[in-house]
Amino acid sequence: MPAPASLLLLLAILWWPLVLPLAPGHLQSPPTFITLNGSHLNHLLLDTHSSHIYVGAVNVLYHLSPDLQLLSWGKTGPKLDSPDCLPPIDPTDCTQAETTDNTNKLLLLEEIKGGDPLSLIVCGTVLQGICEKRSLENVSQVLYKTDNPVDTQYVAANNPRVSTVGVVVEQKGVLLMLVGRGYTSKGPGGIPPITMRRLTPVARYSAPAFSHEELGKLVVGSYSEYNNHFVKAFHHNNYVYFVFSRRDMWGKREYRTYVSRLCVGDPNFYSYVEVPLSCGGGYNLAQAAVLGYHREQPTLFVAMAMGQASTPTPTDRTALCVYKVEELDKALHGAQLLCYTQEGKDANNKEKAYIEYEVSSSCLKLPQDSLNEYPCGGEHTPSPIASAIALEATPAFTWTPPITAVTTATEVGHTIVLLGDKNGRLHKVFLHANGTVASSCILSVSNSRTVLRASDLCVCVFQVTKLHVAQCEKHLDCHTCLSNRDPYCGWCSLEGRYLSSPDCCYTPTPALSTLPSHQAAPLVLHKHLIIWKSFTYSMWPCHWCVKDELCTHDKSCPRQHVIYNSRVSVLTVLYLLVVSSLRLICVCVTVQLYDCSVGQSDCSQCRAVAGNYGCVWCADETPGCVYNQSCTSGTMDTCPPPLITEVEPLTGPLEGGILLTIQGSNLGQSFQDIQAGVTVAGVTCRPLPEAYRISTRYNSSVKITASANATAGPVVITVRGSEKGESQQTFSYQNPQLSRIVPEKGPLAGGTMLTLHGSQLLTGQRTEQSSDQIAGLQTFLVSDTRLICRTSHSNQTGRVPVKVVFGKAERILDSVLFSYMEDPVITDATPTESFYGYVRSRLIIHAKMKIQKCSRRCSSAYVSFCLQIQELCTNVTSERMICKSPMVEPKSRIVRVWFEMDNVHIDFHTIKNKLFTYHPNPDLFQLNSESRGTPIRFKPGGVLAVEGKGLTLAMNRDEVVAQLGDKECVIKTLDNTHLYCEPPEEQPLALDDSDLPKLKVLMGSLAFDLGPVQYDNDLHSLVPLAAQIGLAAGAAVVVLIVLVIILMYRRKSKQALRDYKKVLVQLETLEINVGDQCRKEFTDLMTEMMDLSSDVGGPGIPFLDYRTYAERVFFPGQKGAPLSQNLDLPDSRRQTVEQGLGQLNNLLNNRLFLIRFIHTLEVQQSFSQRDRGYVASLLTMALHDKLEYFTDVMKTLLGDLVQQYVTKNPKLMLRRTETVVEKMLTNWMSICLYSFLKEVAGEPLYKLYRAIKYQVDKGPVDAVTGKAKRTLNDSHLLREDIEYCSVTLTVLVKSGVEVQPCPVKVLDTDTITQVKDKILDQIYKGAAFSQRPAADSLDLEWRSGQAGHLTLSDDDVTAIIQGRWKRINTLQHYKVPDGATVALIPRSQSSLGVNQFYQTGEKTPMLEGEEEEGLRLWHLVKPSEDPEIPKHRKSSMRERERAKAIPEIYLTRLLSMKGTLQKFVDDVFVAILSTKWPPPIAVRFFFDFLDDMAEKHGIDDPETVHIWKTNSLPLRFWVNILKNPQFVFDVQVTDSVDAVLSVIAQTFIDSCTTSEHKVGRDSPVNKLLYAREIPRYKQLVERYYSDIHNAVSGCYQEMNSTLTELSGMNNLVALHELYKYINKYYDQIIMSLEEDAAGQKMQLAYRLQQVAALVENKVTDL
Repeated sequence: MPAPASLLLLLAILWWPLVLPLAPGHLQSPPTFITLNGSHLNHLLLDTHSSHIYVGAVNVLYHLSPDLQLLSWGKTGPKLDSPDCLPPIDPTDCTQAETTDNTNKLLLLEEIKGGDPLSLIVCGTVLQGICEKRSLENVSQVLYKTDNPVDTQYVAANNPRVSTVGVVVEQKGVLLMLVGRGYTSKGPGGIPPITMRRLTPVARYSAPAFSHEELGKLVVGSYSEYNNHFVKAFHHNNYVYFVFSRRDMWGKREYRTYVSRLCVGDPNFYSYVEVPLSCGGGYNLAQAAVLGYHREQPTLFVAMAMGQASTPTPTDRTALCVYKVEELDKALHGAQLLCYTQEGKDANNKEKAYIEYEVSSSCLKLPQDSLNEYPCGGEHTPSPIASAIALEATPAFTWTPPITAVTTATEVGHTIVLLGDKNGRLHKVFLHANGTVASSCILSVSNSRTVLRASDLCVCVFQVTKLHVAQCEKHLDCHTCLSNRDPYCGWCSLEGRYLSSPDCCYTPTPALSTLPSHQAAPLVLHKHLIIWKSFTYSMWPCHWCVKDELCTHDKSCPRQHVIYNSRVSVLTVLYLLVVSSLRLICVCVTVQLYDCSVGQSDCSQCRAVAGNYGCVWCADETPGCVYNQSCTSGTMDTCPPPLITEVEPLTGPLEGGILLTIQGSNLGQSFQDIQAGVTVAGVTCRPLPEAYRISTRYNSSVKITASANATAGPVVITVRGSEKGESQQTFSYQNPQLSRIVPEKGPLAGGTMLTLHGSQLLTGQRTEQSSDQIAGLQTFLVSDTRLICRTSHSNQTGRVPVKVVFGKAERILDSVLFSYMEDPVITDATPTESFYGYVRSRLIIHAKMKIQKCSRRCSSAYVSFCLQIQELCTNVTSERMICKSPMVEPKSRIVRVWFEMDNVHIDFHTIKNKLFTYHPNPDLFQLNSESRGTPIRFKPGGVLAVEGKGLTLAMNRDEVVAQLGDKECVIKTLDNTHLYCEPPEEQPLALDDSDLPKLKVLMGSLAFDLGPVQYDNDLHSLVPLAAQIGLAAGAAVVVLIVLVIILMYRRKSKQALRDYKKVLVQLETLEINVGDQCRKEFTDLMTEMMDLSSDVGGPGIPFLDYRTYAERVFFPGQKGAPLSQNLDLPDSRRQTVEQGLGQLNNLLNNRLFLIRFIHTLEVQQSFSQRDRGYVASLLTMALHDKLEYFTDVMKTLLGDLVQQYVTKNPKLMLRRTETVVEKMLTNWMSICLYSFLKEVAGEPLYKLYRAIKYQVDKGPVDAVTGKAKRTLNDSHLLREDIEYCSVTLTVLVKSGVEVQPCPVKVLDTDTITQVKDKILDQIYKGAAFSQRPAADSLDLEWRSGQAGHLTLSDDDVTAIIQGRWKRINTLQHYKVPDGATVALIPRSQSSLGVNQFYQTGEKTPMLEGEEEEGLRLWHLVKPSEDPEIPKHRKSSMRERERAKAIPEIYLTRLLSMKGTLQKFVDDVFVAILSTKWPPPIAVRFFFDFLDDMAEKHGIDDPETVHIWKTNSLPLRFWVNILKNPQFVFDVQVTDSVDAVLSVIAQTFIDSCTTSEHKVGRDSPVNKLLYAREIPRYKQLVERYYSDIHNAVSGCYQEMNSTLTELSGMNNLVALHELYKYINKYYDQIIMSLEEDAAGQKMQLAYRLQQVAALVENKVTDL
């Protein structure tokens, strides 16, 4: 029995989950410990090769010896960092960066299976969780780190409280690390919860170490909603498992524990599947887990906690649940099977498996053997799969306080579970076979919390302690010893005490005794040490006498010391007791029983058994191997001759060298018996000793030393001179030959199917193919005359010989060499489109064309059901080939189209820079649409007209074939809806048994049977000759008349025909133009979805300080707002006025005065809407130091407002800012939500602004009209097709005394002012807009050579003037080339230009333009018609302009822009409306107030309350912020950016309404854009309102405390401005105060008169 395991305890205040097995220690050694300088310890790792221990802590790593001696240590922190900034950290760019502790998140060994560890992998929280490698000998030595990491190298969570787990696996000799990471709100978004990462850089992919580039990842739609918390990752068999808890988005949105599984060799995560774990009693949150063994079966032990309601926060109640890995795998396999083959439903049509994580996919109905064919999934299988059926378990152990760690050990077949709890207790629990607890005890109690993860180590924070888990010495007698049932301990019979196995002395093994006349059966008893164990006993009443070393049937032993044995049931506790005069002892020895008949099927095997067992071959009626005393008929001294039953292979080369397998019986008792007795066709063979099996089988190596001709004969075996055994099969020696190979050349990439022709190629059956310069050939098919293989990759071109090896025979084909050629290149492929069911056969250059297609349910990121379809190419030459486009199912989504030439794969889009497009199949209607099958009448000489739809989407006239019966119907015309064909003059014959021919049209592989056709032929009749002459004369007269009419009509008809053809040409031209424009716009849409991460986010967010923020929100659009002014008074009056304003401030702090003052102002006719907002903002400033009072007054005024609207229409309340209190509410929300803006919503809002600006600037923007190519607003869409190209300018930037070049991308159509703005954006990237120079103060100078300097401006003498229009200068105008050098220089005083009368920026663009000498300005398009055109003619001009191009085509640009910005829009909406973080206290407080108002006034309509909340928060605050990011950030918002923000803000408004969002053909384009997203956003809003309503009501005390913290902006200027309104309405205010009885008692009118006297020497009644 192994030694009792030790525990290493890391004792401190906080404990983290770490436990690992240590080397066994001596029982009596006292606990050892080491204190690690007060460091907070996070992870513990044991190197099993060296038994060294590595400890990961906050800011430090420790390296300990097995006896806890410190060997080395290294620092990992603290470091300058901020979770909001991306590394490397520059303090100038990341102003919020500060010294940050580095908490260890991952500590793993980089080791190859079977080899020594290579390095220590260390990942921490700083620098976005990047990892490094350290030396195992000295942890202070860094082997690998990156100073400039990319976003794919961010591994661990950047928050110490968010979990990260990992495991290292080996895949095809390459080490990979799979990482599970929880959700963090700060830092770069888009890091998936589970990723696969390389541990070494790969040059082929340009991927650095720890990057997940080109590797699998679990992509989640909205990770913040799922909020995964990872507990454990482990590798078992060929799978990697993750244990975690998350929100169940499919079910009741409760948090549950899940186990997910991935194939180790699955780099694409196609095999991802997860199943929920259920632990009875409501334990739902995993806290710790470990993979152990229970009853020799792999088992998962999980410590579960009971969660607090529907939150991820655990309570103190925890339990241990046990799950068999076999059952877990069965549940995972079942979920996969249902989702693969049954659409996720069981026999009762109930959904039991589904696609999780918001992936646009679904379960399918694939063939039943799909899971067996693709056990790790494939491109066509659905993923990620989640099971709706939980794996159930009953708690085996419950405890309070919570269990924070778990580990297991196995001792003599028993399972011991070690549990650490929050209070530092270490529990040792023994489990029954059914998983229930047999017994438990507490090993230790520390002053801090304990966490375990493996069999004998646990981790706290400051101190490491080694503790023994086996406490054997406390039991003094055998009974209590065995009653304790501790598998680590037992009763030592010779020493008479309770000890562990290594401490109990051993004596020599007792002699072996046999049991005659009884069948042998296994019975194993441990020597001397008796432990608690479950036995299955034999069925014979035999007993073991210890001192006599005798097994007897008697009930007693000669020396009276007996161990009883009887037939008992399984799982019985055995107490073995012997009474001695000195002490009570327990004795146990090992007895071995042997059955001769088992495994000995023939004589040779029987005689090979060791002689001490007494086994003989008995010659009974049924010969067999028995015990010698059981044979009654006599034994056989010699064995029968050998019998050969099978020989393979039956052929071999003349040179020999193949392995021959001979099977049979009586083939000797040892290898020496047959060593020299084997011949094959008369040739001696040498048997292989390692392959010999007694009597039944051995392998021989056939080798011929001299044989001129091929021979044949049997296999003969002689065993030690006995009779010979000869095979019935004949072995033949052959001479295989090679004759030729086909083909004789192939590409360097390999993959060529090579056929070798020859004779006797089946020689030896097992053949190996190789080539002198080929890495290896894969054999696919072997016959006697043909061998087919696939060539592998080669590094160079050339001719190489092919060699085939048959054993030791080599055959080289010298006459023909295989040539490796350069890989083929496809230069062009046309056409680029096809129908789904149409095989189109015009695709130029080499080999097989394959298509990967999916059902429409697939999205671009997730493929739920994919198939590969291929078509062989024909007419292949060195420069051209014809390939048929594969047929695919209608409504399929094409994932990939490529050409496959052996191992050369070329994607179609890389050839033409566009995708291969599939269109819906065309449709042709029946000739006789009214009566199907009825023939139509056709008169020869005409054409057949066939109607249809979609005929020319992917086809031209030359590709269509029409057959009428057995003749062709020549295609004359083909358009999108009609086909015209000209039949033959005479009626063709039918191809079937019918009388009439049928018209059949072939469009590629699509065939249409359009019905029969009957010719109208003149029937000959027997008419008299005279009658014929008369008829002919009459006909001649009629013909003359008709000819005259025709001649007259012909002239007009020719003119009409010419006009008709002209119209056709015009229509065809228009159709071509429209098609070209659509294709161009589609290309733009597909190419502009690029990664903005390098440009969005930047080096920090330029938040405005609170004072500037408040000024812009309180007084939008006003220059010189009160917050930025000083009180302008003469010194002689200042003290008096300030005294009066102080008294006014006291008056405003009187509730009665303030309410009367506001009501009096609002009833004045001249008190405008603007005045109401201004007074409200002034009051907000004046009372900012007493926000609690301000809030109370606002509530009172809102209560009055509710009272007013209840009697009218309550739904209209707060819709507009019509009263002072409504503007007060806006300001109050702005004050209370400022911190939420900075901490939560500001970052995604800034990223959205940056993304919009980045995308808008990528396309042309008209400097005069403000219209842009890239926008969301159709009224600001530049609908004309402007030709432009990107230009990179080298800008000379002066940095101190040095001048450094800076590349800046602009457009050649940009005006000079636009170029300057883009240069300033790049130079001052990340800086506040107010801190950079204005573009108008600088000139742009183009420099070329030493003296070539040219100042560029929007307007100069070179400007182009056309009529009354002058065009603003652009880079294109100056012909500035790509790569030109420019510089910004201060503008001279004499510089003049168009900027004197035109500016871009926040100002409204000039629509008409100011006249300059009668000229009007334009940039990209002229903003209006020429002034000399009369108004009544303008409409016709617009019609003519619209005829030139259809501007609605360019609406696809809106979709392109929307798709690019979608992620950023989603992030902003989720940040505003998500409840993953507590909503601001002000929102909870105010929503509770609205609920109370509704209840007070009996309003039970939920829609009304919803509207109130929408009007008070989203409409009043968030829409204002969305439309005006300059209120929050120090940025410039141009009109083109503002137009995009307006559409997004309107979408937010529509998402907050309760009315159903209906759109139709006549709906505005801006509403159609987000028609699909608005229902999802509505759900966010409803969930947000519901969660706040269901949450605990806002605490008034908490709200008041928050308001007190925000207070502190008293302003005399605001009071002085308020007094101006008091002075304006002085008499009305005094009268109102005097009419109020309470106001009279408080002398409010008198106090106001005092204020007036002080402020402006006003004469009063004082």
